[in-house]
Amino acid sequence: QNKLTNTSDLEMSGNKYEFMYFPVKGYGNMVRIVLEDQGIPYEYKPVGENWPQVKPTTPFGQVPVLTVNGSTQIAQSHTIARYLGREHGLMGSNNIEQAQIEMWIDQSADLRKKFAKMIYTDYENGLKPFLESIPTELAPFEKQLTGDSAHLLLGKLTLADYIVFDVLHVLTALSPTCLDSLPHVKAFYTSFGARKNLRAFLEKPEIKSMKFTGSPHL
Repeated sequence: QNKLTNTSDLEMSGNKYEFMYFPVKGYGNMVRIVLEDQGIPYEYKPVGENWPQVKPTTPFGQVPVLTVNGSTQIAQSHTIARYLGREHGLMGSNNIEQAQIEMWIDQSADLRKKFAKMIYTDYENGLKPFLESIPTELAPFEKQLTGDSAHLLLGKLTLADYIVFDVLHVLTALSPTCLDSLPHVKAFYTSFGARKNLRAFLEKPEIKSMKFTGSPHL
């Protein structure tokens, strides 16, 4: 059954959003935390046993998919997130700011890919070296962060905050202590995770119990 995550009238949002994804956090979580934290109304449409029927109706035979106003489909998680960022003022105020935001997003996406490769294809042999690599992988983030734990860059809320937070959320689920040697990164993760709407969403029983991946390991 379809679940309406936000109770506000969908028609009041300007655009009507339907978000389709498997019932795991996965790559869909980065999109949902933007929608939830920003209070953007949307309809969540989980894909389960109906996937064989749904698959041919998607642009590239995969999810997530955001449907805008009942007709336009947008696939690819980072593309969806960037679209929402532009629509809702999270991509900076000029091209230079947008490039800086996307730089952080793309860097975190590289780490997310390494995590996905490990968790799906080489968990037994790859877990230990992956965990050992986290401080090195996040060292550039740590170096660039300052005392402003509320935001990653530009001194304001941007899409990068959400995307990087989501990656850190996955990493800390894998290893709760993995950020202990990165005080600035950890401070950001803790501070951003305390945002009222975001925390309320992540603390929902159905979200807390939801697996992070489609693998048996997390």
